[in-house]
Amino acid sequence: MSGAVRIDCARGGEIVETVEVVPSSSSPYSLTVYRGESDGIIYPGDNLFACLLGFRRDIEREGLVACCQGARRNVTNSGMQAQMTGGRFVYTFDRETRTVNEETVDILASACPDEVVTVAEQRAAIFDFFGIRDRGGEGGET
Repeated sequence: MSGAVRIDCARGGEIVETVEVVPSSSSPYSLTVYRGESDGIIYPGDNLFACLLGFRRDIEREGLVACCQGARRNVTNSGMQAQMTGGRFVYTFDRETRTVNEETVDILASACPDEVVTVAEQRAAIFDFFGIRDRGGEGGET
């Protein structure tokens, strides 16, 4: 499960940068992200999906989205899955049939720019899928 992974970052549907991401293989979880020649930035979290959210929030300030499976609109983490895989794998869901699929995807695996969304858009899709009103957080009501 460990080892460096390359993730493309896109703006306006075009890939503009590729970063190297090194996930920790056990708790405490972190992603170390290398951009260009800079020293790595460490994103800690309770699991790797939470670490990825930190990285995504940072690059979104620059108008970028991460082109990885963990940034798709139709993925969701579950407590049990996060515990079993350290958050490296998440479930997909089908918005039309309102079902969570048994299929899991590696959050760091590549995705096309047209498949990924911002953290706020992903959060809104998850809340909508589960029929829950978002009372806070990214793009939510306060």
